[in-house]
Amino acid sequence: MPDKGGGRWRRGAFFLALPSFVVFIGLGFVPLALVATWSLWSFDPDTYWIKPVWSLASYAALLNSGRAAVLLQTAGLAALTATVCTLLAVPAASLIGLLSGPRRAALLVALFTIPFFTSGLVRAFAWRLVLGREGIINKALIGLGVVDAPVEWLLFSAFAVVLGMVAAHLPLAIVPIALAFARIESSVIRASQDLGAGFWTTFSSIVLPLIMPGVLAGFLFVFVVAIGASMEIQLLGGAGASSIAIMINDVMRVVNFPLAFAIATAVSVVSILVIIVADRALKLSRFFEDRSA
Repeated sequence: MPDKGGGRWRRGAFFLALPSFVVFIGLGFVPLALVATWSLWSFDPDTYWIKPVWSLASYAALLNSGRAAVLLQTAGLAALTATVCTLLAVPAASLIGLLSGPRRAALLVALFTIPFFTSGLVRAFAWRLVLGREGIINKALIGLGVVDAPVEWLLFSAFAVVLGMVAAHLPLAIVPIALAFARIESSVIRASQDLGAGFWTTFSSIVLPLIMPGVLAGFLFVFVVAIGASMEIQLLGGAGASSIAIMINDVMRVVNFPLAFAIATAVSVVSILVIIVADRALKLSRFFEDRSA
């Protein structure tokens, strides 16, 4: 007999999700489609506006004037930030998922998300006060006799940028891994302990494979957000630092909209491809499977 109850449930779920789906299409997909379309239009230098003449000139310009180097540099910086965040998030999420009760876990997750309650501009500028020549770290190093002069590379360097971006985006990596820990049945860990396995054996052979979808999701969350970051790079990287967001802003200042749209489209396509490849390789979809089934 057909499962009428299941059919009604699916129809109800569909109508419940329909408004959110319509909003997603209207505010998410449609703007991206328009940006991709306009990136194929031409820039008219006489009117400083775009005209509906199809052209790949904007995409060809991505390889000129050092733009390709900025794209690769920003992608590498985002990957490094995501890697560091993931390496720090795994032990933090382990503390939340394995060593804390439900109330303490909720409190720890809330504490890790505190950076999101303050302005990104304030957070980035605060690092300048910490890392600068007259900052806390340099004063401490000089006071302890470790160095005789302020350490110059602490600020306006790749180190400062990565530090600021890791501090800003770390919660994005912790939360999915903590959710992955919450999906692990405690009986699985107890069974491993009953069989004589130690903590590291249980963690490496049982826990880590089960939380890998969360680890991958955290990495991708940080990577996608970091690849579009500009605030930390501008405030902590110095005057010569650049990124994809800064490059788009510079292009928009000269109203070359097709080139700006082409940069945004290329970054969006690469990000989507990274997510698809990661899902195929590491089965990100397991994060949404029902383990109780």
